[in-house]
Amino acid sequence: MDGIDPLLTQAQARRDAGDWAGAARLFAQAAEARPGDAAVAQNLALARYAAGDRRGAGEAAAQAVAIDGAMWQARALMARIAREGGQPLAAEAQWRAVLGHDPDSAPALMALADLHLNVFGDAAAAAGLAARVADRPDWAADAELTQLMAALYTGAIAPGALTDRLKAFACAHLQRSAAPVQTLREGRRRVGIMSPLLSASPVYYLTFSTWAALASTHDLVFFARGTRADWATERFRDLAAEWHDVAHLETDQLAARFVAAELDVVFDLGGWSDSGGLAALSTCPAARAYTWVGGQSATTGLAAFDGWIGDRWQSPAANRGLYAEPLVEIDRGYCDYTPPPGLAPLRDRSKAGVALVGNPVKIVPALASVWPEGVTEVTLIDRRYAHAPVLDRVRAVLAPIGVRVSAVITPDSHDAYLEAVARHAAIVNTAPYAAGLTAVEAYQLGLRVIGPPSGGPLFAQRHLLSHARTRGRNPTLSRQIAALIGST
Repeated sequence: MDGIDPLLTQAQARRDAGDWAGAARLFAQAAEARPGDAAVAQNLALARYAAGDRRGAGEAAAQAVAIDGAMWQARALMARIAREGGQPLAAEAQWRAVLGHDPDSAPALMALADLHLNVFGDAAAAAGLAARVADRPDWAADAELTQLMAALYTGAIAPGALTDRLKAFACAHLQRSAAPVQTLREGRRRVGIMSPLLSASPVYYLTFSTWAALASTHDLVFFARGTRADWATERFRDLAAEWHDVAHLETDQLAARFVAAELDVVFDLGGWSDSGGLAALSTCPAARAYTWVGGQSATTGLAAFDGWIGDRWQSPAANRGLYAEPLVEIDRGYCDYTPPPGLAPLRDRSKAGVALVGNPVKIVPALASVWPEGVTEVTLIDRRYAHAPVLDRVRAVLAPIGVRVSAVITPDSHDAYLEAVARHAAIVNTAPYAAGLTAVEAYQLGLRVIGPPSGGPLFAQRHLLSHARTRGRNPTLSRQIAALIGST
């Protein structure tokens, strides 16, 4: 008996009580007493991470790996710390190391799929990684959702078939039992707004003007499903009657929070970027529910919504079969762009050349067949091109069609991104997943958007059809959204 067991018992008790700082101190003592125990080092790493000490957590996790190279949980934590610290290549290396010990590790394969889809912009690679765990019961749902989201970018699944699979997925994996029936209150109403993107994102730029107009006549109750916070988050907070940080709540907990908030109407501004949020809304926790900007790529597949907010270009009545939700046709365009303060002066910049902008995940082999004639040289603009694998993959898409990359710009802020775009005369629309906010910004900067106007009938394939007509502006939008909410 070396006296460590009582110490570990105390540390675990502190951990279970949520006293992460206390647990970390005790686990550190245990690690000093037993320096060759990988499990103790891993527990120390987790406690430090939960206490907010990422550097110390990384050091303890590295010690656990040094003791036992096959301890994938420690590598998983190191990967998470690296990704949160803006080092996705380091995160990938940790997961690759896990596969070195266990080539069939489902956590590693799915974590790599997530990196490829959401950071490196390689939807085909993400789908391929997910396919390797698709037959494992505990991972099949995550794998299928990754493959379905990847297909939005690659076009690997036909629109009708993709819609059917999304509906089936929602029924099988998202649908929950209904909450108690809610009724609309008279007078001033409580409006829930849920999104993981309550920051400088399409949710801010395309919906903020509406919420700002409604804040004086409605109680806006925000449910923040993400952890990113910036100046746009503060602007949303300024509108809030209530603000709930719910990024880490499980589905049932989130649904209960909705019910407790006694909402009249709730707006989903997360779509498929937040499947857990969709599952919570499947319980119908408010008298009315709508899905709108933010992960709004294709139907949610849920019958819980009273409307899909679009317009006659984005989601025309002829495409009704592609939606589980009733279509709400907003007159004059489904969004209203709020420009950042520094945009206006950029409109007068001298402009020349063509840029290919936005998330590289939209640049796929299918784009080559609809590439605009005469465009043989482009500037690539996106922060993700700082990662060599991203740049190499996009070059490999463009080279066979004779398109040369003349310059690569990796802006470190949205202002820097707009500054770079403003120096060009045009951007290329992407396909099958069309340009959205990037197209609106280009129009607002005085650029042309060239290339395919639409890759197909899905919402994500039709962005340019609306933005080319409205430039992302609709001064009547807030009145139309207010009408959906009802009288105050």
